[in-house]
Amino acid sequence: MLCCKIPANGEVLLPPKQFRQILESATDERLTLERTETGIAVAGEYDGNEQWELETQSPDEFPFVDEFMEAAYHEIPANTLCEMIRRTMFATDTEDVRYALGGVCFEQDGKSITAVATDGRRLAAQDADSLCVNGHEFEPAILPVNTLKVLAKVLKEKSVSDADVKMAVNAIADNERRTSGRAHFQCGGVTVFSRLVEGRFPNWRSIVPKTVNRLHAGVRSETLRTALDRMVTTKLEPGVLFTFRHGGLTLESRTKESGQSKTTIPVAFDGTSDFMIDVTFMKDYLRMLDAETAIGIYMSVDNDPVLFETDGGDYRYVVMPMTKPAVKVTAEPEADTGIEVVGQASSMQVSTEEESMESMNEPPAIPDNDLETKVFQLLQENDQLQAKAEHYKVLLDRAMRVIEKMQHEQRVCV
Repeated sequence: MLCCKIPANGEVLLPPKQFRQILESATDERLTLERTETGIAVAGEYDGNEQWELETQSPDEFPFVDEFMEAAYHEIPANTLCEMIRRTMFATDTEDVRYALGGVCFEQDGKSITAVATDGRRLAAQDADSLCVNGHEFEPAILPVNTLKVLAKVLKEKSVSDADVKMAVNAIADNERRTSGRAHFQCGGVTVFSRLVEGRFPNWRSIVPKTVNRLHAGVRSETLRTALDRMVTTKLEPGVLFTFRHGGLTLESRTKESGQSKTTIPVAFDGTSDFMIDVTFMKDYLRMLDAETAIGIYMSVDNDPVLFETDGGDYRYVVMPMTKPAVKVTAEPEADTGIEVVGQASSMQVSTEEESMESMNEPPAIPDNDLETKVFQLLQENDQLQAKAEHYKVLLDRAMRVIEKMQHEQRVCV
């Protein structure tokens, strides 16, 4: 509740960031605002030492925000919508808004609403039940991240956290599935209005792997989080190798500068499989889960996307695996030659024999009639090219070491 005295009517457009800083730093319990020739003067009512000057703009330039007058809408609990935003927004593309990947896409199917976000290498989708009022339907709508941040902050307030949110979306799609329009939210006495991100979202449902006929493992969230915290990784070498064997999961990581790490944890699994994943993607996902959450991991023997599923399938997380290295790392020199072999390899490749480039896993096939989803294939191909470059670098380093050793032996003989 805002308590203030207004001696005269008027309106002013204040810069929010600077005004918030004043409110946070002011020691006086009351502030006075007075219009000047250049802007607004803010001062402490009792402390004359606290004074600020803010530049303002004309209130006429502020966009008009309609009140929530929608007759058709979806009604969803505030804490549920806040959780949907939190569990998906981290997976948006913050650097390159290809195919409108810089926002979170909302879809509806009757009473069910799905929020989904992807940056091309991972995908997060959260389903939730809601109440459909007066047959509210809308095309897939992409909401900007900045809008969702504001909305999430509002929904966390105690005054509205137990209330229901009215969500009305007016999205228009053209023949190429590009959408535009607006979204309106009301919760308690707060109304949030936003324009939608114009563009088209990938056909993400064709990317999410089916759980049928795939290898399945079960692990507790806290167990996996603790194990990943032990892994030695760097920004340039973020890969962690997941190796599944009967009843156990072995995690391995190797870096040129920081060494290597390995740990094994118990999992519910009957089979064999392995894949490599960027540890940052996994830690981002695990931060969304409670410690006791049970995670289902669905994988295949090929280099297909890996599906992590919780809450009975309501929360899905898909990650494109990295290409596994082709050469083993060992810190000790070989006994017969004294040549140190450097590089990267999975736990399955224990020899130092060269692996042909053609034998590396190909990226998963993407339907040709869905061009936007090919971004996953292109990114996977990019990862493979980087792995090939690293492979050649390892071979070059090995050859240089052999040459240096031979030159040293020749000098000794002379």
